Amino acid sequence: MLPYLKMLKKTSIYLDEELDHRLARRAADEGVTKAEFIRRVLTGAVSRPTRPKPQAIGFEDRRR
Repeated sequence: MLPYLKMLKKTSIYLDEELDHRLARRAADEGVTKAEFIRRVLTGAVSRPTRPKPQAIGFEDRRR
């Protein structure tokens, strides 16, 4: 086993063919593997601050 693989956890997801094709194309454009491109995108997504959950909008309790 390659040493750097010990740090990675394998995960599987289902993608439709169009998304898979678009991921492969973007990865090739950046000169990385599709797996590396997905890791980078996911790292960016989970690194952003979370947005506050919106409160209920447009509902008003007028029974009082």
